[in-house]
Amino acid sequence: MEPIALTLGQKFEIEKFSREIDNSKDVQQLRSIAKDLLVAWQQQQAASAWAIRQSQSL
Repeated sequence: MEPIALTLGQKFEIEKFSREIDNSKDVQQLRSIAKDLLVAWQQQQAASAWAIRQSQSL
């Protein structure tokens, strides 16, 4: 099985948002970003678990 790798587009998105976070002095904006990332992380975990369950039922 080949390792999981980020696409070039994903790497650019990471860099873009990393710079936005680094340049932000607005605590509310940083909190909002952190909460959005938390939701995205949990959604990704749910999607991964669903994909595993689907592959095991084949």
